[in-house]
Amino acid sequence: MPSKKKTLLRIFIYLVLAFAPAFAIELIFSDKNGGVNNLFLGATLMLYPAIASVITRLVTKEGFRDAMLGFGKRGSGKYYAAAVIYPVVLPFVSALILHLFIVENGRISDSAFGSDIVMGAASLLIAVISGIATAFHGLGEELGWRGYLTPRLEQLVPTPVAIVVTGVIWALWHGPLLAYGYNFGRDYDFFPYGGFIAMIVMCIFWSAVLTWLTKRTGSVYPAALCHMLIDTVLTTVFMPFAYNADGEKFAYRTNEFWMLILSVFPMIIVCGTVSMVMICKKKKQATTA
Repeated sequence: MPSKKKTLLRIFIYLVLAFAPAFAIELIFSDKNGGVNNLFLGATLMLYPAIASVITRLVTKEGFRDAMLGFGKRGSGKYYAAAVIYPVVLPFVSALILHLFIVENGRISDSAFGSDIVMGAASLLIAVISGIATAFHGLGEELGWRGYLTPRLEQLVPTPVAIVVTGVIWALWHGPLLAYGYNFGRDYDFFPYGGFIAMIVMCIFWSAVLTWLTKRTGSVYPAALCHMLIDTVLTTVFMPFAYNADGEKFAYRTNEFWMLILSVFPMIIVCGTVSMVMICKKKKQATTA
């Protein structure tokens, strides 16, 4: 195992290389509404963590032996299945919570999704196909966060701490976009700090899920697949449940920011916690074996 000083240097180089181009694009080409107004540069954002990991490995002469570029250990199929099932189930659980506790009046069957099951199913299918087709794009982040940063942090701190720190860094990597309303909009008290806090919480628990997939398979591909499916499926499937068949938003018991938090975060937190427990349990078993 490399010395602590060498590991810290590698992490520092990696973070500079991952953050610098992303922040430059997010600041210079910001559309001031949480997005990037240059489509090409915006499409490259997810690639910089991977590019940073490759350059860091070359500069520090680490090589790629532990890059987890294989398709996984024997028996990894069930984890690839989990990488697909989790993002598909997430919006439906969130929709159920939304209509049970947050929508003031109107049933789930009155929603745009529920009132046209055929169109809803088609949207889900398109979102899943899109996520699978663009899984290589998700590899751009997962080669960096789960494939490089978390294992290096584990050389310095216990695994749960490494997962949390990775989640915080991953969230802050979106910083300039969050400052303009990325993911959570702008119409809420304590803007934009509430969005930063929400993103950090979300990324910590997703970091646990994606790390669990990576550790169980010894491959970054399941995490990349899960990551892209979350990005394509969650919004595509969940948002139609927030509107009625006429295209009007349901009345909520809270504002839209808290609607998203209270609907979507419960399953994220539960699954992230379970993943963290399983990672720790597996590590304990390996230590005592």
